[in-house]
Amino acid sequence: MRLRRFALAGGLLVGLWLQTNAQAAGEVRPGAYCPFPKPGEKPACMLPAREKYGEFFTALDTDGPVDDEALARVEADLAAGAASEDAYLALSSLTYGYYRLSQRAAAAPNQDPEIVARLELWNSLFARAYERSAQDASFQDSVRAAALDLQHRSPKVALSCLDESGARVSCESTDAVVRDIDRLRDEVGVRGALARLLGRWFGDSKGDSQ
Repeated sequence: MRLRRFALAGGLLVGLWLQTNAQAAGEVRPGAYCPFPKPGEKPACMLPAREKYGEFFTALDTDGPVDDEALARVEADLAAGAASEDAYLALSSLTYGYYRLSQRAAAAPNQDPEIVARLELWNSLFARAYERSAQDASFQDSVRAAALDLQHRSPKVALSCLDESGARVSCESTDAVVRDIDRLRDEVGVRGALARLLGRWFGDSKGDSQ
């Protein structure tokens, strides 16, 4: 009996060790954003997203055209925000897609108008996903983390964006994503109300702190 207890305890410890090391190696956890990959890296945490949206990733990795139906699925899942069962998979996927399309646009002598239009649409999807997830601060934080990944790592692409008055102005892709989300963060939910209150007390001190 004692040997059996030791065996069970040992098996449990090995299982916990394997689980801990798998997560450290980048294995996805339910409800988690897969951090932006380093150049040439395909992290393990992106595997569930690749399985879910296989045609989307294949087109991106081969610089081929993305099937309209495959594209619509990942866009719809992100636009639904935290209410989507695949919200985090869609967020990780579209962040990677944004990076890859930005690379294509930056490498071309003239910007492809279809790519520019797609990046402009994805800007609005990131903002919409954030706005529709006011009751899920964790997902909102993940959307902003994805936007900051793009701001820091993606090539900048000249786009047109809507300013606060609704007028269309020139902007750079990666900056526009973060700006829109930060504006929404100040406008919606308890966090926005708290930010406005602190702003009145201590002045406006916006930055890139998360």
